Amino acid sequence: MTDVAGCLTAAVFLVFAVHRFTVTRGEAADPAQLRVAGFALCMGAAVLLNTPTASAAVDAIAPPWGVALLVTHGLKTGAFTCLATLALALDPPAAGPDAERRSRRRQIRLAVVVQAGAAGLFLAAGTRTGDGYVAAADGRGWVLALYNTLYAGYGWWCLLGLVRALARHTRRIAPSLLRTGLRLMMIAAAVGAAWTLWVQEDVVADLVHGRQGLGTDPVSAALAAATSLLATGGATTTLWGDRIAAPARWLRAYRTYRALEPLWAELHATLPEIALSSSASAGGPRLRHAEFALYRRVIEIRDGHVALRPYLQPRAPAWVAEAPRGTGGGALDPDAVVEAAVIAAALENRRAGRLPDGPPESREYGHGPRTALLETVEDEAAWLVQVTRAFARSPAVEDVRNRVRAQARGAGGSAERVG
Repeated sequence: MTDVAGCLTAAVFLVFAVHRFTVTRGEAADPAQLRVAGFALCMGAAVLLNTPTASAAVDAIAPPWGVALLVTHGLKTGAFTCLATLALALDPPAAGPDAERRSRRRQIRLAVVVQAGAAGLFLAAGTRTGDGYVAAADGRGWVLALYNTLYAGYGWWCLLGLVRALARHTRRIAPSLLRTGLRLMMIAAAVGAAWTLWVQEDVVADLVHGRQGLGTDPVSAALAAATSLLATGGATTTLWGDRIAAPARWLRAYRTYRALEPLWAELHATLPEIALSSSASAGGPRLRHAEFALYRRVIEIRDGHVALRPYLQPRAPAWVAEAPRGTGGGALDPDAVVEAAVIAAALENRRAGRLPDGPPESREYGHGPRTALLETVEDEAAWLVQVTRAFARSPAVEDVRNRVRAQARGAGGSAERVG
């Protein structure tokens, strides 16, 4: 099972590395992208080599002192160094490019020292391999423990530096797919730090028994898989983010389209000419066409408002205030209730053929004070959803309808002007 998990994790890292090297090749290659690709390449090779089958195969043809473990840790140290230099690129020193180059050279020198020191400790431990484990020479378990501590400490230090750099960099970026990707990479680095510290289990085994297991245990495999998925997902968010965001936008648009149905249906029944398509009443749109359908529905509703302008009742807002139950128990927006009542009254007047008295400015559509603040189709649609909800549910709107109907019955004729 750990073989399968390790191979899948390694495949994610390696495929991502090849992809990054492919898309960033050339003279204008982004150094930060190359460092990410270098990390993925080193980590993928390390994870693959650390699978039980690969470790056993290497140790079968190599000297019997745990070459697979030493090379695995060496590759991971190289991966950590790539991340440390990436952190310098994301959050460079204030002194300028020269200071960043000096910091990068110091980081590389430190990595070389760590690699050499780790190799020296590993050899000094007098390791030998057995059936699924690597053991230190008698009395040298503490040397092997020190080797693991050096490796884990360096990796942990590099990863936490990356987390800090990503956190500072993310705060400077506006909400976007890029910021989402950086946050995923920050979480990946934090999980990677936990994965690296899991080697302390080996340190305890070295000190107590003088030996440690080879290959990847289930916890380490799970942390490795989580790190690979989060890291590659974060680094490619701008590629797949739009593909995932589009269906979510379609679904939101479709739900808004359906939410406007009660208001649109009343307007369309009285003013069928507002429909921009003969298929307007043939049911909901396909999901991928929902954004365009919603845009069209908003236009049709506003066209209905314009067509109702001669029939708008100037006293409708005052009647809302006089309604016995106000705007409907406080669950509905008061401004939306006013606009819904104005539309309901106008529809009743239009059906009765009655033209209310009042100055022309009192019969302009958009009685709600928020109407002038709507700047986008999304704003308009969200506002009309509130108006539709009030149109269908508000007792105050129903009270206004009843008043207009009562006036129509009292007037007893069409094309009359009423106050």
